[in-house]
Amino acid sequence: MNNDERYMDLCFKLAIKGAGYVSPNPLVGALIVKDNEIISTGFHEKYGGAHAEANAIKSANTNLKGCTLYCNLEPCVHTNKQTPPCVPLIIESGIKKVVVANLDPNPEVNGKGITKLLENGIEVRYGIMEEKGKYINRFFFKYMKTKLPYVTLKIATSLDGRISLSNTEQTWLTGPQSKVFVHKQRSTYDAILVGANTINVDDPKLTVREIKGRNPIRVILDGNFNANIHSKVFNDKESRTIIIGSANANKEKKEKFREKNIEIIEIEPIKTHYIELINVLRSLSKNNITSLLIEGGGEVFSAFVKNNLADEIMILTAPINLGYGIDIISFNKEDYILHYKEMIGNDLLTIYKKKENDVYWFN
Repeated sequence: MNNDERYMDLCFKLAIKGAGYVSPNPLVGALIVKDNEIISTGFHEKYGGAHAEANAIKSANTNLKGCTLYCNLEPCVHTNKQTPPCVPLIIESGIKKVVVANLDPNPEVNGKGITKLLENGIEVRYGIMEEKGKYINRFFFKYMKTKLPYVTLKIATSLDGRISLSNTEQTWLTGPQSKVFVHKQRSTYDAILVGANTINVDDPKLTVREIKGRNPIRVILDGNFNANIHSKVFNDKESRTIIIGSANANKEKKEKFREKNIEIIEIEPIKTHYIELINVLRSLSKNNITSLLIEGGGEVFSAFVKNNLADEIMILTAPINLGYGIDIISFNKEDYILHYKEMIGNDLLTIYKKKENDVYWFN
């Protein structure tokens, strides 16, 4: 790893500190180097707050003339946002060189930031550790290119490929370390989605409890509004809850949720009370949801896989055999690449990522 890559890797580590707090903005980290020594760092800490480059520049305690700025995403130049653009600040600071991992797919930036820096005599290098940068900001990149949230399916399975004993009883498979891991994942996604059957059988809270982090928005997919109104997600105030169902569903059923001030999104069905998942994603996008973690159940998983709407599939395999029960949802592995493998306690984590294409990434 050369110096540019080493510094960029540090930018990635800084950027990830903002996970769960900056959406729908990207994750960005920055550092300033002078005479091969890091003199200042910063990251985008929360939505509406100062950007990484501004934090790094403002926290420097020395003259920045001749310094190099490392940043994992192209500095912004547009003014259509809550904070001032970073490019003028970089120019005024005296920084002589900017090193970037990824160009910004936002059409209001999209190379304009780099052009402005070059026009002002600042040397620019970009494409450093580009693939890693794309993955770190996969939520933002997909949202910018498609106006749809990034979808991750998370599923636990036994060694013999079962996800539960039946549709009517909760089956806990994985260990305590995996529970911590899952709660950390929840804290980084804008929303978590389950079906009505998961609510009725498991009665989950769908919050972050094993670590310190932000609770995701809870989304219940329930075409006919059959979820148990007495379930935890509809009766606590720990996180925003949305129920999505058919516009043609029974009005009295909907009214029960309205009386509890639960947000309702109604979607026109294509048959009976079946709603198209692409319309579910479009509706969530309109609510500024850029990332969606799907935790259950089997029918919901199957529907997202069959409709080719899963960007990532996260499988936790427990070291037990159930012997019988509901089989894991199969997916075409030709459409995905094995992205990551790790032991979490006694469980095996395997992550598959949809093969990249021009729909997702900036050219």
